[in-house]
Amino acid sequence: MTALTALVLVLVLVLAQAVAGPVPVPFPSEVPRPLLLDRIAAVVGDDVVPESDVERYVKVGMLPRLEDEDQAAYRARCLDQVVVDLLRQRALRRTAGFEPDARDVEARLREVEARIERERGMPFEAVLERAGVSRAEAREWVREDLEVQTFVRERLLPAVKVTDAEVEAYYEGAFRAEAASAGLAQLPPLREVNDELKVVLRSRKLNAEIDRWTDDLRSRTRVLVYRRGQT
Repeated sequence: MTALTALVLVLVLVLAQAVAGPVPVPFPSEVPRPLLLDRIAAVVGDDVVPESDVERYVKVGMLPRLEDEDQAAYRARCLDQVVVDLLRQRALRRTAGFEPDARDVEARLREVEARIERERGMPFEAVLERAGVSRAEAREWVREDLEVQTFVRERLLPAVKVTDAEVEAYYEGAFRAEAASAGLAQLPPLREVNDELKVVLRSRKLNAEIDRWTDDLRSRTRVLVYRRGQT
């Protein structure tokens, strides 16, 4: 292409633009707004918890409600539970041998189903459909919970011991105070309630051990929780 030809082409383009006028710039109201698909509810290590997952967990009601608990408090507790569950599942990824029996999973799922139907007054399948959750997803939530319980039973529970001295101290202290506040004038002999008190103490010590395990996981993992106002 010669210099003269190039100059002619430039002049043609300039004249064409002048005839057509300036390219219209859309007003701000005409500019498409970005579509918000989801938000981040929490970050646990390199795992992200979307808001939609928390909302579906809340809508199904997998976590039993506390008495007089409002929706905002319930959702906050569900979010905390989802974070804790993910922390524990991350730890179990590095281990093996804690897969629960499929029959236990199905039995627990039926228990959850019966509870939710009592609370909601509608079929479990209808609750799942409204929440956008499949039965397979609900079953997986149950399976993961049982997997943690299997780990606790096999790894943490054997280390929990309760001595006779601890049972006697509880009997003379906290148990006596609890009985008095409940209006029980006279305690049964220690020998008659020894086994029951030992079960109570072992359960409390196990819960404390689970809390220590979870706190240790949290201390070694970057956890960010985004709490937003809920209506």
